Amino acid sequence: MTVLQKLTGSSKINTKVMTEDEYSAEHFYPYHMLYNTDSDELKHAQTTFFNTLEEAVFYCCKDSYDISYCIGLLPKQETIQKSILVVGPYMSYAMEEHMLTDIMHANHVPAEYERELRQFYNAVPVMLHEEQWVELCRELFQLFYPEQTVRLSHVLHDDYNFEFRQDSSDFLSAKIIEERYALEEKLLSAVARGDTETAIKILGHTQQYRLARRYSDSLREIRNGLIVFNTLLRKAVEAGGVHPVHIDRISEKFAKEAEKVLTAEESRCLRTEMLRQYCLMVRNYSLREHSSVIRKVVNHISVHLSEKLSLTQLAGQYFVNPSYLSTLFKKEMGVTVSSYINQQRIRLAVRLFNMGHTGIQEVAAQCGIDDVSYFRKLFKKNIGMSPSDYVRMINDSNRQKR
Repeated sequence: MTVLQKLTGSSKINTKVMTEDEYSAEHFYPYHMLYNTDSDELKHAQTTFFNTLEEAVFYCCKDSYDISYCIGLLPKQETIQKSILVVGPYMSYAMEEHMLTDIMHANHVPAEYERELRQFYNAVPVMLHEEQWVELCRELFQLFYPEQTVRLSHVLHDDYNFEFRQDSSDFLSAKIIEERYALEEKLLSAVARGDTETAIKILGHTQQYRLARRYSDSLREIRNGLIVFNTLLRKAVEAGGVHPVHIDRISEKFAKEAEKVLTAEESRCLRTEMLRQYCLMVRNYSLREHSSVIRKVVNHISVHLSEKLSLTQLAGQYFVNPSYLSTLFKKEMGVTVSSYINQQRIRLAVRLFNMGHTGIQEVAAQCGIDDVSYFRKLFKKNIGMSPSDYVRMINDSNRQKR
């Protein structure tokens, strides 16, 4: 079961095991929000279908709304109650505007439900290689029946005469919007913790919600989406305890990269990269677990690296005893104040060299070190090579890329 869940989960398609009592209109008709779920006809259709399922048969169902789902009756020894495996809903193609019109006409869907139905389709995962995927799912379902051969059965549901809801206006849209916002909240929470793996997994689920277009220019639509995503991530890492001085640098970088994106695929790749770097920033710079005075001192160091910094000066700035600050800083940060300052200065130097600054004396001054000889010694101690060798390495790498 776990293997099948991982397979379908990687495709953003839901997989559930349900008893007859749990099997509702929500699973039998994924767009059930359009219908009156108290309808006797709808309940009868659910019960009838459930009772006709046979063991060792993997059902691939498609309906007149072009929604597909796979269903298999689980062996009795696997469960106490009669239970089924439900995989779906999904579609074998991305819904286009003219297709939506045809489907609404064929199913006699009132025109006032067009927006709700479009929102529903935007949230349905798409499986382009359906035949191969269904066959793979069938082979995995075969594991439940080692003594029998599981056959594939295609079922078509195409006779709907159910009563539409009288209160359906905005019902479906609201539900999908709520689901999307809940996922976004989980995503931002993972970013605030620096949990890259969870964040990327949730990002995959959020991308199944294909939002209705707000701009006629598709490229502007893509780029604006990236700008909004960048803003959300910026606020998430701030909530994760990262100082704005660090956030601003990476936020500006991604804002510029968003304007260079030309395709939806480039947009997806950039979103993933944004997640990785923002999560890494939380792990590197978050001070959420530190005491108030240490957060203030560390943030002060980050903002004033080009200036004179010392234990005595920092203690006076925040009205604490130098000896107390020294002990507390070493306890919480794992290094002395002076060592931390030097580490951050060399980190800044590396960033400046990577950005194309080649003047060693100029970079040393921007890092708050007036003695170039001392800067060279400190740089080599932390990076393992001299500043000159590092600049040469960067230049060689850039030439190879051209």
